[in-house]
Amino acid sequence: MSNTNGIIALIFGIIGLCCAWAIPIPFVGIIFPIIAIIFGAIGLKKDDSNGMAIAGLILGILALVCVLLVATVLAVFLAGILGGFLTIPSY
Repeated sequence: MSNTNGIIALIFGIIGLCCAWAIPIPFVGIIFPIIAIIFGAIGLKKDDSNGMAIAGLILGILALVCVLLVATVLAVFLAGILGGFLTIPSY
């Protein structure tokens, strides 16, 4: 056996962590951490060495948390901006 799943998890974890902080694409960047988590979990079961699978799994979870944090902050920011325009004036 080889460490293919661990390597894939590590690569997608790094890409996911880099894309997590990109403000225009937080919703697109959620794909990479999910792939990293899936391949990291598979790598823990099937690979000979678990080092890269564990690193990819940790990076995938960290990237997923960052993506959700950035998406939440962006949604709150947009709701705050648009909330002023969407309120019904009271007379």
